[in-house]
Amino acid sequence: MKKCKSCQSEIDSKAKKCPHCQADQRNWFARHPIITGILALIVIFGGIGALANSNSSNTSSQSASGSTNTQTSTQTTQPTTAPVRQVKGKVTTLGAGTFTGGKDVPVGLYDVTPGAGQSGNFIVTGTDSYDEILGGDSTTGGVPKTRVQISNGDSIQISGLSSVTFTPVTAPFVTSHSLVTLYAGTFTVGQDIGSGRYVATPGTGQSGNFIVSGNDSYDEILGGDSATGGVPKLTVNLTDGDVITISGLNQVTMTPQ
Repeated sequence: MKKCKSCQSEIDSKAKKCPHCQADQRNWFARHPIITGILALIVIFGGIGALANSNSSNTSSQSASGSTNTQTSTQTTQPTTAPVRQVKGKVTTLGAGTFTGGKDVPVGLYDVTPGAGQSGNFIVTGTDSYDEILGGDSTTGGVPKTRVQISNGDSIQISGLSSVTFTPVTAPFVTSHSLVTLYAGTFTVGQDIGSGRYVATPGTGQSGNFIVSGNDSYDEILGGDSATGGVPKLTVNLTDGDVITISGLNQVTMTPQ
């Protein structure tokens, strides 16, 4: 038994209507089956849609994450190619006389040294230009070696020397801003010394010319007597591509600043 929701009379527990007042005893959902069905469908489809959106969002996130990872992986696996010196020419030994670049000495970059105990003049004219005393005492301008570029058609003149050896330069490029020691000859910034600011100082008791041409320009006598224009050191800014020409000095220390 239960009480009528309207008149509170005792009625059968399974009665759908009160026999006394005819009040409907069913709940709201039972009395409105159509609306209840519509609401149920809305809830079901709404849940399916939310789940689909969630899956789509997760898929997109994973795809974006995968794409980012792929790009990052691609970027990190790309190797950085360091510049490498291309060695040209071959070891050649000449005596006194006149010779031609590309004919008697293959085109290339060389360190040139005199025979043991020898001293004499070494001159190159043409596309390239050098004038050094090879061997002898550094106080008189003699140098133990010089760095030279030999091009086709250059004229090479050697006097007072029975043996001069041309050795191709094989040293790797120097591109970092770091301490470097140079000597007589020509050197290129970005290959033989890194770009940046340096203080150039000559070896003890030495005196000679220090010239920079290109984006930057300097022309000084390093070492020697200040009364003749010599300076004990020189502060320079060097840019890739600048050419440093050193003459009469067998050692110039380039200290980075």
